[in-house]
Amino acid sequence: MVATKFRLEYSSNIGFATDQGGRGFQLPAHMAVRSDNRIFVASRGRGPTVGVQMVSREFEFFGKIGSQGKSLGQMIEPSAIAFDANENLYVADEKLNRITRFDYEGEVIDSWGQSGSEPGQFNHPSGLLIQDDVVFVSDALNHRIQKYTLNGDFIEQWGDQGLDGETLKNPWGITCANNGDVFVADWGNDRVVRFTENGKFISDIRKGEGGDLSLNRPADVAVDKDDNLFIADWGNQVLQVFDGDGNFLDIKRGEADLNPWALQYFESQQDEKQARSSYVPIFETDTEDVREISARIEPFFWDPCSVALDGDGGVYVLETCRHRFQIFDTI
Repeated sequence: MVATKFRLEYSSNIGFATDQGGRGFQLPAHMAVRSDNRIFVASRGRGPTVGVQMVSREFEFFGKIGSQGKSLGQMIEPSAIAFDANENLYVADEKLNRITRFDYEGEVIDSWGQSGSEPGQFNHPSGLLIQDDVVFVSDALNHRIQKYTLNGDFIEQWGDQGLDGETLKNPWGITCANNGDVFVADWGNDRVVRFTENGKFISDIRKGEGGDLSLNRPADVAVDKDDNLFIADWGNQVLQVFDGDGNFLDIKRGEADLNPWALQYFESQQDEKQARSSYVPIFETDTEDVREISARIEPFFWDPCSVALDGDGGVYVLETCRHRFQIFDTI
């Protein structure tokens, strides 16, 4: 039976490209929403843009945590962020192969991790989940999930490179169901996998019941209070939504318009505003390549890499190549 009482409605979008720091993002990789609905976005562009930017749904910009570099509290390629029960922020860096912990105010506490394939080592940590004081890490190029204490002490791991069942191939985003089961976006196998918290395979989704589109390189997954799954389907350039039984609920391609940050920028840069005035929106293309279509059609998602939820039914979809996130509301 396909569920029907579900719909996402576009609300707004936030962000634009910046290469000088300050308000905006550059090549954002992941996002998370804190319990007070402050939105955190990990940018991995270059120079002053590298770090975790903090914004609100009301277009407020609160600054940035971290800077580019290898010292404690710095980052090079932040790839995932998550919060513990005390609102400490954890940032995975897939270039430095470490996890860094910051307090509520953004002050660095400590870091842990090193490159390698042994237990307790990383090769491109790409996803973070914190549940019951346990840190789950998607260790992408080691094709496994590792578990740690909040202080970085290794607990256990599961997974090995493979095509199905308990095996993984380049796992990326990770989240949990309300009963504690763990969902992993198994990027290289075009599926989202459900495990017990100890790594026992339960099921997977490759195509939702009643849906038309099989997953293609899913980058991230989030679960709401009703156990609906929101999947950033990177290869298809869409957001797909399924219920807890795998029934298809909705799909979004992106609907963004110019947000207030962009409009304010054009008002301050008259030459850019004049150039923009001659822009002719594109709604049809001469290609079937979905990424190329995304690149040409401005409202569409262009590389949706992360999906996050707030406590009020808000759904946030982050786009790497348009340096923004789109906001939808659950209806």
